[in-house]
Amino acid sequence: MHREEDVEFVVDGVTLRGRLFLPPAAERPPVVILQGGLGGPAESNWPMAPAFAAAGLACLSYDHRSTGYSDGEPRQEFDPWQQCRDLRDVITHLTLRDDVDATRLGLWGVSIGGANSMFTAAMDRRVRAVVSIIPPVSGWSARQLQPEATLAELEALIPIDRRNRLRGEPAATIRLHGTPEPGRPVMFSDHEGLEFVEKMIHGLPSFRNEITVSTLDRLFEMEVHAYAHRIAAPLLMVLASEDTVAPVEEAREMFTRIPEPKELIEYSGQHYEILSRYFAEIVDRTSRWLATTLDE
Repeated sequence: MHREEDVEFVVDGVTLRGRLFLPPAAERPPVVILQGGLGGPAESNWPMAPAFAAAGLACLSYDHRSTGYSDGEPRQEFDPWQQCRDLRDVITHLTLRDDVDATRLGLWGVSIGGANSMFTAAMDRRVRAVVSIIPPVSGWSARQLQPEATLAELEALIPIDRRNRLRGEPAATIRLHGTPEPGRPVMFSDHEGLEFVEKMIHGLPSFRNEITVSTLDRLFEMEVHAYAHRIAAPLLMVLASEDTVAPVEEAREMFTRIPEPKELIEYSGQHYEILSRYFAEIVDRTSRWLATTLDE
């Protein structure tokens, strides 16, 4: 049975909270940092800990600033670039622990967490292995998630929110998941996605079904594919063959430009579909790959 510990990391004055899981009877095991998709709280990753422990790995999942159990304002602001900067500081915190071996550190992420993992690996040579699952590699393409009229409605909210926040008003929010309604825009509304998140994360105490309007700006500006050639750590990329949420063609193209060693696996289906159908297999397969790679 694995051991677990609630942990806190202070990064630039903001306390990030999460949970560290340690495999039984392991002395300074390799450690993997887990990141979920947009809006997914850290505790949605905690049930995966037994699979990583079975592979001899410690794993950490924490809430990004302004989300979940972590501190930070405005609440529900998801800023990938800031998350990656914080992630590098969390890595530094792990190097100060004597119960994990942070010289054998891996990153594991789903969707935007997969994109964050690749960008961080491109910038930080302390990362020794990366698993990136269905990553959106271009913020510009994220705009295509919305019909033209809805996108125009969402983008019109951004400058209004900037002006209002400058005046001291609270950050405006929109729903993260849901059915589109007149005057109530939503980020994700596809049926498969709603089914998956309702099953996996909507019942968790730390989940809130909203994001700030400014999150849209943060997502649209992220272009991870530009950093492909900088990724030196071994990479395992897992894609959905029919993915339009994180366009699979762009991820495949990025993969071709990442240096060896690397491996690509594709499952048949859409973005959320492969998570619904193959998630346990993906977790088992990727955790074993990380264990092997981090022991080399």
